[in-house]
Amino acid sequence: MADRRRDWQTIFEEVEEKMKDWRKTHPRATFTEIETVVDEEMARVRAQMLEDLALDSKSTDWRGQEKDERPQCLVCGTALQANGEHARRLVTEHEQIVELSRHHGRCPECGASYF
Repeated sequence: MADRRRDWQTIFEEVEEKMKDWRKTHPRATFTEIETVVDEEMARVRAQMLEDLALDSKSTDWRGQEKDERPQCLVCGTALQANGEHARRLVTEHEQIVELSRHHGRCPECGASYF
């Protein structure tokens, strides 16, 4: 996972510095205004963590695995076959974009496909 993501501590440090700078330039900010900015910045951290953790799953690349180790079709229970890698863009609860590149699977029995 380390090669796919920046170190989380670095991201936290960037947010910390940004918040300190923001506070200096907004000394009269209300609690609600501070909360809004903190939430916006933490949403970036949250999105990066979500992306990293999702991509760290064993299910991201199951090519070459034995049938009993591969994900199974939710319709008929057959082991899926790898069907190439596909990217998917998701929007988090806090309007952040998370990009996941994972292997797509297809059921050889019923044709259902999964990301």
